[in-house]
Amino acid sequence: MNRFRSSLQRPFHPLTTIRGFTLQEMLVSLCISGTLAGGGAGVWGAVQQNAITAAANDLVTHLALVRSEAITQNTRVTICPTVDRQACQPASSDYTAWQTGWLVYVDNNADGKPQVDEIVRLQNSVSNGIVIRSSRARGHVTYQPLGTAGGSTITFAVCSARDPSLARYVVVSNSGRARVAQTTTSNVKCG
Repeated sequence: MNRFRSSLQRPFHPLTTIRGFTLQEMLVSLCISGTLAGGGAGVWGAVQQNAITAAANDLVTHLALVRSEAITQNTRVTICPTVDRQACQPASSDYTAWQTGWLVYVDNNADGKPQVDEIVRLQNSVSNGIVIRSSRARGHVTYQPLGTAGGSTITFAVCSARDPSLARYVVVSNSGRARVAQTTTSNVKCG
């Protein structure tokens, strides 16, 4: 019997094995992680776009509710942004912010301000990271008994606070119809 063993016949000892990656394993790992990182950015954009679209659709739904309420009750009904859920929020120097929520009220006493007994609906703030704004001149929308929205056309910009390029625009015409658009000629922008 041979007293000397060759290196191929040595017993396996886990503590003495060499650990590491081969070049091929490292390249495959880098390719997979790069693909996941690139795909993750695409998924993030899709999630943000879906949140923006949902917020725009929610606003259109509420505008339709206000219009329907004005026609049904044969009176003026107003929607305006609110912070405290009791009063309309004043406009800032450049625009009117709506992401903090809005209220719908029937102005029974014709004073242009919501009273507690006149409030028909309250909407909480929109999901975090979504910005909704309209021009400073249009701090509210009032529907007439025939369903028209008096004043000039109003445009709402609905966008992500992180990426203003992912914007949707809600446009309310004088006839009272609200629609969602991907572009606008209005001066209301997200950036």
